[in-house]
Amino acid sequence: MTATHKSKPTGIAERIFVLIAVCSAAAAMPLTFTGPAVALPAISAELGGSPIAHNWVTNAFMLTFGSTLMAAGALADSYGRKRIFLCGLAAFILFSGGLAFSPDIVWFDGLRALQGFGSAAAFSGGMASLAQEFDGKERMRAFSLVGASFGIGLAFGPMASGMMIEAFGWRAIFALVVGLAII
Repeated sequence: MTATHKSKPTGIAERIFVLIAVCSAAAAMPLTFTGPAVALPAISAELGGSPIAHNWVTNAFMLTFGSTLMAAGALADSYGRKRIFLCGLAAFILFSGGLAFSPDIVWFDGLRALQGFGSAAAFSGGMASLAQEFDGKERMRAFSLVGASFGIGLAFGPMASGMMIEAFGWRAIFALVVGLAII
């Protein structure tokens, strides 16, 4: 099954909207790398679990994200970039929200793995959408903005997570991620 793709870029307003959506998602994703790592002492105190289960808080996300990124790109080519981006983003939001309500570390680790799948689909679909919408120097600028958004999320993620944990508890870091992803 092959999706129909436009061969020409769309109007400027739609392209800017696509860029903002992808940049917002790109800023949210590094928070999911760093936030749970910063919150790990609080998460382990509340949810319990062994040191091995605590390692999976980070590993589950990173392994599923990294191992499915290319497959998600192929799905974006086959089923449509926008569709895969939106489905991935919806999964990312759903599982990020679910993490805030995890009853124990096993549920938490499982949801982190599922969050990685959604994140890979959103990232691959978003990057493919930008490549479709922008050409030449505009494409270079668009990818530069996404890189900067990702970098901002990575640079300020630990600090923002720490402030959220201190003020509202570890579960609040997922509200921040969900809020950025919804934008």
